[in-house]
Amino acid sequence: MDIEAIQPRILDRKTAYAGANWFFWLAALSVINSLVVYFVGLRNTPVAFGLTQWVDGTTGPLNSEGYYPPLHTVPLIINILIAAAFAGFGWFARRGNDTAFLIGIVLYVADAMLSIGLRDFFGFCFHLVGFFFLFRGLLASRHVRENATSY
Repeated sequence: MDIEAIQPRILDRKTAYAGANWFFWLAALSVINSLVVYFVGLRNTPVAFGLTQWVDGTTGPLNSEGYYPPLHTVPLIINILIAAAFAGFGWFARRGNDTAFLIGIVLYVADAMLSIGLRDFFGFCFHLVGFFFLFRGLLASRHVRENATSY
């Protein structure tokens, strides 16, 4: 077998794997953001999911004196479950499941639309970056599947 024929397949697998890893990065950054909101009481950062921002905004007390930590465990658990779902998409996408890639990307795009609705334009820009790498991983995963041959 020719090395030049193998090298693009290896690059496609690495790109697909890196794209699937973005689900884990997004989930981890969202959990870190939720913990900061929960314990410190700061506002959400641009790396948060729009849905977790909405959950934090509808459950935490926002006074005229500032934002206080909600210290309610239910919103934190909801935020962790949302992040765990995205990590699950990453787990399945790493194994070459294009459906997990596709469902995760569709949900992430819907989350980006929610970020626009919450007027978080920096968060929307971060969603665009994440969408780029997730979509790139999906294309590489499909390319690996189409070019798979048994020897």
